[in-house]
Amino acid sequence: MAAGGPASELILFIVAVIVAGSVAGGLAYVTTDIAHGMNDRGAMLADQLRTDFAIINDPNNVPVDTGTSSYNYTFYIKNIGKEPIAFTPDAVQVFIDGAMVPAANLTFTDVNGASISSLDAYEVGVIKVTLGTALTQGGYHTLTVVLENGERRSFVFRAP
Repeated sequence: MAAGGPASELILFIVAVIVAGSVAGGLAYVTTDIAHGMNDRGAMLADQLRTDFAIINDPNNVPVDTGTSSYNYTFYIKNIGKEPIAFTPDAVQVFIDGAMVPAANLTFTDVNGASISSLDAYEVGVIKVTLGTALTQGGYHTLTVVLENGERRSFVFRAP
């Protein structure tokens, strides 16, 4: 009887050490996972803070060129962030009144009309939106511009 007591205590001690080690390993894994998630989220937030833009049109006077069968609306975008942003139909999505404008109907240029692929910090770019029909004259419409990183701005304007 005397020999069974220390043996069972030794077995219980070994089991307790194994359980404690498993719990500590699980907590270390969860803590590491949370730390990596916070690091990734912080990097993404920092990227979004460095990338910022504004739509700088006069909401009551949006330029429009009327062609034979198309209407070209001109919108001015200013990069107010510290990082260049991609400025192409593949990287920027444009919505008017919730409907996505196809990339083929978008033209991206600088203010002088030259084609560009990125918009540097504090630079102004032009997005020309070509529509087959005119927007309701005098009606209010919403332009939404979404960058490739998800940053978006909306702009309510009155159609001329």
